[in-house]
Amino acid sequence: MAVNEVNAGMGHCATPTAGSAGILPGVLLTLQAVRGFSDDDLVAALFTASGIGAVIIHRAHVSGAAGGCQAETGSAAAMAAGAAVELLGGTPHQSAHAVASALKNMLGVVCDPVAGLVECRASSATRGAAQCFVAVDLALAGVESVIPPDEVIDAMAEIGRNMNERYRETAQGGLATTPTGKRLAKLVWSEKQKT
Repeated sequence: MAVNEVNAGMGHCATPTAGSAGILPGVLLTLQAVRGFSDDDLVAALFTASGIGAVIIHRAHVSGAAGGCQAETGSAAAMAAGAAVELLGGTPHQSAHAVASALKNMLGVVCDPVAGLVECRASSATRGAAQCFVAVDLALAGVESVIPPDEVIDAMAEIGRNMNERYRETAQGGLATTPTGKRLAKLVWSEKQKT
């Protein structure tokens, strides 16, 4: 959550995107605290995560505007899952299956920012981190995704293309258009105009 706060304050966080910025560091720092990994270990895991992110960007997208929150927090969860498996001594094969499992569990998640503020809610960040840890446990236990990682990424891209634009970071659907969401948007923008 601290990384998301830095991002919300216009700091420079993107792992893979600003809205999902807390997932990857949250997962890796938790593993460091619990398992005693060194900073160098985390750097190596970040290289793994960046490689996964590069594949996702090449095959699909990582922004809520392009593919909903599945693309934003789903990609972050997948990157974190692959990196965590590597950090915990898993094989590249297991990392790939963790990526597939994490991303499959995030398919279809919408991006509906209240007031148009593209900050993934605590629920999205928490969901992404939780799905990551589930995927890591499955992969390290030898459970493999029936659908290969590249095909899961391709499916996410297809779902994102077909997702109604109201659910792709436009603040025109979902929670953003609830009565409370609209009231909060007015409050946020009136406060913005005062400053």
